[in-house]
Amino acid sequence: MTILAALFAPADIILAPVCFIVLLMIFSVIIKKYKDEAHKKIMMKAFYFKMLFALIYTLLNTFYYRSGDSEMYYQATQALHKAVMDDSDNFIKIAMTKMINVKTELMNYFIYIDSPYPIFEAMHEPGNFMVPKAALPFSLLFNNSYLCIAMCFSFFALGGAIRMYKFFIYYFPHFKKEIAFATLFLPSVAIWSSGLIKDPICFGSVGYILYGMFNIFVRKKNYIGSIIWVIVGSFLLYFIKVYILLALTPAIILWLFVVFNKVVENKVLRRILTFITFTLGAVAAIFLLNYATSDESLKAFSLDNITETSEQSRKLYEGFNEAGAGEGSYYTIQSTNPFLIFLNGISATFFRPFIWEVNSITALFSSLESLFFLYITIILIYRRGMINFLRKIFGDPVLMMCFIFAIVFAAAVGSTALNFGSLSRYKIPCLPFYLIMVLILYRQEGLKYPTWFNKLLGYHVTHKRFQKTAF
Repeated sequence: MTILAALFAPADIILAPVCFIVLLMIFSVIIKKYKDEAHKKIMMKAFYFKMLFALIYTLLNTFYYRSGDSEMYYQATQALHKAVMDDSDNFIKIAMTKMINVKTELMNYFIYIDSPYPIFEAMHEPGNFMVPKAALPFSLLFNNSYLCIAMCFSFFALGGAIRMYKFFIYYFPHFKKEIAFATLFLPSVAIWSSGLIKDPICFGSVGYILYGMFNIFVRKKNYIGSIIWVIVGSFLLYFIKVYILLALTPAIILWLFVVFNKVVENKVLRRILTFITFTLGAVAAIFLLNYATSDESLKAFSLDNITETSEQSRKLYEGFNEAGAGEGSYYTIQSTNPFLIFLNGISATFFRPFIWEVNSITALFSSLESLFFLYITIILIYRRGMINFLRKIFGDPVLMMCFIFAIVFAAAVGSTALNFGSLSRYKIPCLPFYLIMVLILYRQEGLKYPTWFNKLLGYHVTHKRFQKTAF
């Protein structure tokens, strides 16, 4: 089976437009409920943008990468598709199966696959098996079309991105263009949340969880739907990439704590609530880190093992570099000090690869985006100072949540990722949070964007000093 045949088929000429029209009709019905025409316009642009990147991602995997996780997941999806075609009862069995191993009835569909990938071994991991399971309904609906599956995965990620957009717009209505760019149109997020891989599911889940918690505790509406999405999103993250859930949970807890704390006028009661909330938050965090990661496949993310995991990854990088493999793609963190590992992880996630570390066209685009992140961060801190920077962040509950999630998540993935290629995918959940935080502070402090970025956002005049408005 060639890669071209695996990802494209003559039937895609018909199936892909049909899938696009179906998704467009669903999306059009969903956004009808919004009265603000400006929001509708932005969301429709986001839909077209996301579908375009589903096509781009498919083309990249076909003609540029020519192999990788996405093709492996597609071949696993084909195996599940065949199982259902052989016996429709297998659909229920697949839904109830946590992983594929020698004890599984579906084992034969994976053992005899003619593939260069160790698909059977990969499906021993529940997080890996979750991807073809999620793809199966779309495979059945669109006759096993890879492009259609990628479009459906992209659609789920878009749903999460739109919920992030709506969440941040509620708190910062004056920053619509910045928030739209960070949540809906950031290139690296668009490309890596648009294919048959884990990342679209995880990115979308973050948005659904955040907005669901917002509806339940702040807006106090749509309880049933919000609870369902929080449960579904948490379930997906737990089995696919638990470390995202571990970083997101304390950030949301602290955000809700500060929001509720500000409502209490009595100082004594406020202090009591502060103590109780921090205590419960600490207990919950310890429980999550130690017991939620007790499964063998998740132990690398427990408190006892996370430093060891980073050190093992560092030695692995060195082994690859000494062997001459992936020259320019692998990076090292030359320290065993937890604090320095933490800082280097943040740097790798947000600000690397540097230009001189680029060895491919795709890495060049990632480097340019990282360079922009580095530029606005340095200018903001240089012009307004680190103390003021932190004071502004912790003075606003939403910005504080963005900071905690982005920094904790960035440190974790940046210190344990294998190379810049994998890191560019792993880091996408935290990028909108970090960028929104920095851009909002940038505007509030009256700093000027570069001319090209003003034009990109649609600003036709140079900003005057922004006057804060009470929200």
